[in-house]
Amino acid sequence: MPAGPRSQSLRILVGARLHASSPRHIIAAMGPMKRHLKLIAALLMLGVAAFLLMPESSPYPPIPERFDYVCVSTGEMFNLSIEEAARIPARHPRTGVATLIPCVRRKDGSVAIEEGFRDLLEGELSKYNHVVDMETLIVKGGGS
Repeated sequence: MPAGPRSQSLRILVGARLHASSPRHIIAAMGPMKRHLKLIAALLMLGVAAFLLMPESSPYPPIPERFDYVCVSTGEMFNLSIEEAARIPARHPRTGVATLIPCVRRKDGSVAIEEGFRDLLEGELSKYNHVVDMETLIVKGGGS
């Protein structure tokens, strides 16, 4: 076998008395090294498995599947899924008229419409709005 860089590194790896003359000599000389490689491989696989099985952690709360909506005409509250309210304003389940918009319950117990929906209340929903105070965006009666 020619004495190249690969042969030299193999001699250093296996030892000076073996000259990489046959694969059997190499495997025999690697006995202790094979145990170390197996241990390293097992630890690496264990680390990968632990990483893959680790639960996702996020600094943000999970996105809810349902949201609260209020009818701007009656003040009725509804808890709808994203599919049920694919368009805003959403359709009222009984009347079929699009009068439902997302709302939030405040710490003081009042129900309010977020500022981002003011234009919708002043425009498309103005003829239906009987319960939302346009100055404060609070639902009169607190929603029911």
